[in-house]
Amino acid sequence: MNKLLIALIAGAFATVAVAQTPAPSTTKEKQADVKGATAGNPNNSAGQAATAAEQKANTAKSKDVSKMTTAEKNAYAKEVNKTAVNPENPSGSTAATSAQQKANTAESKATPKQNTELKTKEGQKALEKDLQKKATP
Repeated sequence: MNKLLIALIAGAFATVAVAQTPAPSTTKEKQADVKGATAGNPNNSAGQAATAAEQKANTAKSKDVSKMTTAEKNAYAKEVNKTAVNPENPSGSTAATSAQQKANTAESKATPKQNTELKTKEGQKALEKDLQKKATP
């Protein structure tokens, strides 16, 4: 019984192994398949060569772009600071920004705080009643 079981298992393995082997084809077709599969893979020599060629072309393109002079860089930085840091401050200086911040703080302190009545027990009870009225259909 054990020998029969072992023979069946060995036969099953042999059948699976035969089923997994590919159909025979010519050597040139195999080479073409392998080359097509490996050309796009950056982890092998063919893929590395293709990647290196693409990087070389990209580097050549990037060198064609003219570089900014120091004066152009400074002018660009000032322009960006005017629009990005504080658009209401046309000069972009720290003194003007500080003055603007002080004005904003004073304006903020002048406005009354909202919901101060909620801090009292009466205010909380009133809010609870309003919520219950809105919750009931």
